[in-house]
Amino acid sequence: MYIVITLLVVGFAARSFESCPEDFCPALWTKTTTPSQESESVFLGEDKESGCRCREYPGRYSFCFGRATCHAFPKNITFNTDTFLLKATQIFEIKPGDMKLVTGVTTLQIEANFNLSRIASGTFLEMVALRNLSISYNTNLRFLEKGCFDGLVNLEKLKLVKNGFVELSEVTPSLIKLSKLTKLELSENIVKKITEQDFQFLKDSPLEELHLILCQIEDIEPKAFNSLKNLTSLRLGENNFNTTTLARVIEETAGNVPLKLLNLYATGLRKSSLKDLLLAIAKTNITSLSLARNQFEVISGETFPRMPNLEILDLKESLVLNITDNAFVGLPNLRTLLLSGNKLASIPEGALLEQLTYLDLQLNSGDAFSATYFSLYGEKFVNMKKLKRLNLSFNTIHALYNTSFKGLENLEILALKNATIYVIANGSFADLRNLLFLNLEHNLFMKNHPLALNEDMFKGLQNLRVLLLGGCGITFIDRKASPFKNLQKLRHLGLEHNKLIILPSFEVLVNLRTIDVSGNSLQPWQISIFYKNSNLKDVRMSGNKFAYLTNAMVEDFKNLTHLEIKDNPYTCDCSLKWNDERIMKLIDNETILCAFPDTTTTLTVKEFLQNNYHCQNWTLVVPLVFLIIFGGVTIFSLYYFRWHLRYWLFLTRLHLSRNRKIRRNTEVKGYVNYMYDAFVSYSNEDRNFVIRLVTMLENYPPYIKLCVYERDFEVGTLISENVLENVAKSRKTLLIISNSYAKSQWCRWESQIAEHHRLFLQNENGEYVDDSLILIKLGPVNETHMTPTLKYLLKTRIYLQWDVDDKKQKIFWEKLREALAPPKEVNENTYL
Repeated sequence: MYIVITLLVVGFAARSFESCPEDFCPALWTKTTTPSQESESVFLGEDKESGCRCREYPGRYSFCFGRATCHAFPKNITFNTDTFLLKATQIFEIKPGDMKLVTGVTTLQIEANFNLSRIASGTFLEMVALRNLSISYNTNLRFLEKGCFDGLVNLEKLKLVKNGFVELSEVTPSLIKLSKLTKLELSENIVKKITEQDFQFLKDSPLEELHLILCQIEDIEPKAFNSLKNLTSLRLGENNFNTTTLARVIEETAGNVPLKLLNLYATGLRKSSLKDLLLAIAKTNITSLSLARNQFEVISGETFPRMPNLEILDLKESLVLNITDNAFVGLPNLRTLLLSGNKLASIPEGALLEQLTYLDLQLNSGDAFSATYFSLYGEKFVNMKKLKRLNLSFNTIHALYNTSFKGLENLEILALKNATIYVIANGSFADLRNLLFLNLEHNLFMKNHPLALNEDMFKGLQNLRVLLLGGCGITFIDRKASPFKNLQKLRHLGLEHNKLIILPSFEVLVNLRTIDVSGNSLQPWQISIFYKNSNLKDVRMSGNKFAYLTNAMVEDFKNLTHLEIKDNPYTCDCSLKWNDERIMKLIDNETILCAFPDTTTTLTVKEFLQNNYHCQNWTLVVPLVFLIIFGGVTIFSLYYFRWHLRYWLFLTRLHLSRNRKIRRNTEVKGYVNYMYDAFVSYSNEDRNFVIRLVTMLENYPPYIKLCVYERDFEVGTLISENVLENVAKSRKTLLIISNSYAKSQWCRWESQIAEHHRLFLQNENGEYVDDSLILIKLGPVNETHMTPTLKYLLKTRIYLQWDVDDKKQKIFWEKLREALAPPKEVNENTYL
């Protein structure tokens, strides 16, 4: 979501709708934020002549303010942006000569200056470059002098929102010379009546778009808009009209104005009183009609007359409970239907029109107090071959089936955000071969099914460009059975706010350009994971568990243009070596703080590296250095081979004890200060079972802590040493015995270690008792592959047998938890 996907935006620009939901509009899928836009504002200084204080966001805009001190337009400030804002000042008048500072800007905003009451004629005479002007929220500005906008020969958009205007005749005469004005906003001014004379001054204007929203309009003369010969868009939302009056206005306007878009949002319209108004609209060339936030409890075939020109219909938040099968039969050219925020319990048959290209049904499952089930069972969309965009977000869908989207072979955008999806069947998206954008954010399908993200989940999405999986509780992504193997054209992958600890390599995503994994629990990686992603340019990794950057990470980031790695617990000591020119350039505008040690927590990483804190060279005499080095090597050697020494000492002690060469202690001993409840010995081919094992034991009472080599082994040390160390740190050893286990040399070695390394407790009779070894058998094991140790263990010990039957599995987990549960009482802490 951080790079503009030109293909998608251009493809839908012509079909975008004015009230498109923010999380679904094509132009808003991707954030165009750049590092320069994230930078903090720069103080430009205080203009002594005017009393204004000024700041600048480099590359974006400059602004001056001063509610207590700024009494005139600033004149002695230098800035380098094309946009200038003057806000919250004491200025009461703007006159010719005041605009000397901003004559070259293309956008100017004069807003929230509550004392401003006059803009004199000729004020903007020299501002030929200005294209966008806003003079809004100045509540004491009650009229505009004729000629105040003279000189704005290139002005295209003028915003005059929420000033003190009460008569349009006090405003429109000043607009007479704006020869390129195409958009005019007059919303939120208290203009109760619009007369035929109000817009006569704009009869030669190219004005195309007019906003009169929330103006408390009570009356409009029928010919009020007839002077606007180029008007195509009229927004009259949030006014309280008489429908008969409005119908006469529409009928009169239709013959004189090429109106295409009419917005009657929240105007208090009811279905029972709309007949005359809709009949009037039906006779026009209007193609886009917004009736959102009015009242349409039931839409039937009698609601809308035949409207052959209508292409876009907005009925959002209109209390719709039902739509009959023939509700839109009179709208043969309808392409966009917006029904979000209503009370529909499912997708009504009347809304499944074959000619639709965009259908919005989000937020139709009620609220927390009256939630309803929104089913996608069956082949509901089988006849909607033309549909391009479908929004089902924020509904209580629960499950996706392999028939849910059957027939949507041309669908390009699918939004299922916060749709309470628990189950996604394999093949659910198989028919969506032209899908470009898929949003599955904040669904729970991973919560109870940790293996739900499998290699067949996204089958059929070979043309997908954007995949959003943020907040889905994902803990693990299998590299071998990659869920992304069919997504070779994917450009953006969103995995933020999940529970990932490690990342797989993304070698199958050869066209990946952006990835977001912020808000997880990722640890530094030692082996490159982006080595095949040559097109990757943007990586977001804030809010993880990185204490440092490894060489593999630095290598992965070498071709990026944007990197975000803030809010990680970085350790700033002499081992911190970030002085890679490419990395420092990427994070130059980020505030990355040191987390450890306490003496550096007030510093940024950049400050720490620049000042070389606490990294001074100490000079010692040669003998002392020699002794320290010799002692260090000795201690290091003993420490490095400590587990080998402990292991052989243990075997020696065990042998002497069994042969009665040493005396036994008479008191009962217990071992309780272990790091893990059990060490898990298994074959890589049984990895899926181990993932389930970890999930079942660590996430449910009594919360058994397991040692699994993929997660818990220390990176960079010998495997054999890791095995010896972690077996000793574990209270029990758990062998996952299968045919593949019996064939593995490493697994054979681990089983021998487990057999010879069993810890012996003495009971009150001085007898040795062993309960540290637990066996789980997965299916039949070929005896030709078993070592004598394995055969002995299987013959002499009671083991747990895994079974596919659900009832037997329940008993299996209960017995396993009971066997692995720590002892309730101990007498002494012992750590080997």
